[in-house]
Amino acid sequence: MRNVLPDLATQTPLWLALLTVGVNAIVGALRASSDDEHHWDIVGLSTFAVLMGLGGGFIRDILVGNTPVESLRTPWYLVTVVVGIGLVLLFGRRIAGAQKLVALLNSVALGLFAITGTAYALRADLPIISAIFVGVVSAVGGGVLVSVIKDEVPEILLTSAPNATLALAVSGVYAATDVWESQAAGVAGITTAIVANFLAHRFGLRTRRATNPSAVLLTRKEPRNPTE
Repeated sequence: MRNVLPDLATQTPLWLALLTVGVNAIVGALRASSDDEHHWDIVGLSTFAVLMGLGGGFIRDILVGNTPVESLRTPWYLVTVVVGIGLVLLFGRRIAGAQKLVALLNSVALGLFAITGTAYALRADLPIISAIFVGVVSAVGGGVLVSVIKDEVPEILLTSAPNATLALAVSGVYAATDVWESQAAGVAGITTAIVANFLAHRFGLRTRRATNPSAVLLTRKEPRNPTE
C-alpha cells in the first residue's frame, strides 16, 4: 500500500493543490460578483478570491508555525488565484450554473484543506484533538474571513449546510487512519469529504438550532411547497 497510495497530506500533487486553491478562489470571486447589495469592484472581488483560495492555508501555517506560509513559497498559487479571478470575470454566470460540478470540486477542496491542516498539526507534534481543530479551521477559515468582510454572520455559525461538521468528520477520519497508515489517511479523508458532501446535498441536511442536546444532530431541510 505504501507504494500505491500517495500521502495527500505531506506530498499533495501540485496539480491537486492548485485545483483546490483555484476552486476556492472561484467560489470567493463568485460571492463578490453575485452580491447585489454591495457593488464590489475588482479589488473587492480579488480580495474575496485570495481569502477563499489561500486563507485556509494561511491560517493553518500560522497556527502550526510554518512560515513563510506554503502558498507564498512558489508563484503558482497566486497565479492560480489570478486565473480564477479571470474565469469569473469572463464566465461567471456559466460557472455559477454548473452547480453540481462546483459542489463536487468544493467538497474535494474542503477535504484537502481539512486533511492537510490536520496532517501539518500532527507533524508538529500537536495532540490529536488540537490537530483536528487545525484541520477544521483550515477548511472553513477562508469562508469565515470573506463573511466578516461582507459584514455577514459566517454561515457556519447559523443553521445551514453542515460544512464545519463535514470538515470535522474529514479531519477525524484522517487523524484516526493516520495512526496506522498515513498514506491511506489522505485517500480516506478525501473519500469522506466527497461522500459526506454528496449525502448532505442529496438529503438536504442542515445543522440544527442549538437549544437542546439534539443540536449535535443534523436535520433535513423542509421541502418547499410547490404552490409557493
